[in-house]
Amino acid sequence: MGIIKASKLIYDYIRRDEDEHVEEVNRAIDELTLDIKAGDFVAILGHNGSGKSTFAKQINGILLPTEGTVWISGMDTADDSHIWDIRKTAGMVFQNPDNQIIGNIVEEDVGFGPENLGVPTDEIWKRVDASLEAVGMTAYRMKSPNKLSGGQKQRVAIAGVMAMKPQCIILDEPTAMLDPNGRKEVIATLHELNKKEGITVLLITHYMEEVIEADRVIVMDDGRLVMDGTPREVFSRVKELKEYRLDVPQVTELAYELKQAGVALPDGILTMDELMEYLLPMMKGN
Repeated sequence: MGIIKASKLIYDYIRRDEDEHVEEVNRAIDELTLDIKAGDFVAILGHNGSGKSTFAKQINGILLPTEGTVWISGMDTADDSHIWDIRKTAGMVFQNPDNQIIGNIVEEDVGFGPENLGVPTDEIWKRVDASLEAVGMTAYRMKSPNKLSGGQKQRVAIAGVMAMKPQCIILDEPTAMLDPNGRKEVIATLHELNKKEGITVLLITHYMEEVIEADRVIVMDDGRLVMDGTPREVFSRVKELKEYRLDVPQVTELAYELKQAGVALPDGILTMDELMEYLLPMMKGN
């Protein structure tokens, strides 16, 4: 069993009237089964309403299954006796860092999580130092979070989760409110944490360029898993992705259009360098 496992997971959003009678049931996750290995960098894609954010909230017990089971490091999220350990194992970073930052200065904010876990003071400061170093924010430790850019705030939010020493970090569209530079900063930070610290990363995003270097890409639609593979395998299926109302990286789109026009190119080209490797010999040949 991987660090995250879901088996026949169903989640219904239920709306009730004043007398607690069910008025409406919307199925957000429909029989989802998947297994994520420790240490992997996994990206989850899907249009709005596909169930990806609902699944993220299942992972650390913010929401509990209507049916089926979710296990985190072998612990059932529906078991109340494990919920604290589950939330220490799987840390969440949300879309808006302002919703997660509560300290007046950066180092206080990063230390807030481990303090709540009852970590001894000396150990808290060691974790604060290591977490700020890991996300490249040591120079800003005495700054007010209000004075930071969006990308810097999000890195502080990630450091705050890191300081609790989770085995896995789940990020629900963490770059949605950031400019292109801020997005690059945050994604680079996540890859570094994944490689150097061995932390499992689950990234939910709608920016296709952010998933190119992931180990695995999962595509959800209407609460179901509809694609699962490496970035190259998934982005080779351009037509199918468009049917699920998803884009592909710009370079992949360009290569796809060229191939449609008769240029001999393979499927699933992910970078401009890769595209040019195929095109330059053709240009020289002409």
